[in-house]
Amino acid sequence: MKCWLIAVALAVVAPVAAAQDVYPSKVVRIVVPYPAGGIADKIAREVAQDLTRRMGQSVIVENRSGAAGNVGMDYAAKQPADGYTLVLAPASNLTVNDVLFKNLGYDIHKDFAPISLLILTPQVLVAYPGLGVKNMKEAVAFIKAHPEKANYGSPGIGSYSHLAGEMLGFEAGVKMLHVPYQGQAPAVNDLLAGTINFMFVEVITGAPHIKAGRFTPIAIANNTRAPWLPDVPTMGEAGYPNIQVASWYGLMARAGTPAPVMVRLVTEVRDIMHSPEMKKRYDEIGAYAVGSTPEEFDAYIRSETEKWVGLIKKVGIQPQ
Repeated sequence: MKCWLIAVALAVVAPVAAAQDVYPSKVVRIVVPYPAGGIADKIAREVAQDLTRRMGQSVIVENRSGAAGNVGMDYAAKQPADGYTLVLAPASNLTVNDVLFKNLGYDIHKDFAPISLLILTPQVLVAYPGLGVKNMKEAVAFIKAHPEKANYGSPGIGSYSHLAGEMLGFEAGVKMLHVPYQGQAPAVNDLLAGTINFMFVEVITGAPHIKAGRFTPIAIANNTRAPWLPDVPTMGEAGYPNIQVASWYGLMARAGTPAPVMVRLVTEVRDIMHSPEMKKRYDEIGAYAVGSTPEEFDAYIRSETEKWVGLIKKVGIQPQ
């Protein structure tokens, strides 16, 4: 009798162990909490393509946008912790949304586990060329002269583009109307059309439009000039050294995902981000491929959270 029970137990345990050994055994989804066409979507699709090749199983991207990324994050937070639903999130969704939005329905820190920091790109303040402003002095003068007209767009409330605008307002002593969009692509389109005046955009997004003359670059929100835009001064050179903003994107799993699955994901993703092809791909368009460890990524999330939550409290941004 005892031998029979042992045999049954082994028969049940063996398939479970085998299933973990062959991860992934079905399609893996990467949820992007923003619309298709933005930088988060681009990164997710490139990582998914490389993961598909490396793991021998389809990895697909699923866009679930809305509420500044909170719809997609909430969806991902409620999926099984089995490694088959990942989420590629911009910085704000991992740092400040829990203080900017009431009743999120999920906990950023308890519901997700970091896999790796993927991409980092400095932000640049740009203006609609029709405004006629060409530098920070002229931009600040325009904003002060048009307090009811001056505005800036962003991919959504709490995005680093939004927070950079708040930082500019605080440092320069000016006030602009914030115009939030549901993602970066529609905000960029409205800036191109002149519907909005200014926007902080990632270099990776802004550089092509700057080089084509569709955006006027004002200053790089970084402590050194960007190699992709060597003629654009830094915020420090323009007189605002405290305005330092870099957008970043990371890959997360559900908290509680089995350790062997996490090890596989971390190994594959870091190898992808460290590959010469990926580094070259992003270096050519205005960003840095990172590929951190989970521990490094967790520490970075915490430091960024402290920085930006501090700004939110300082300028008095109220939760939605």
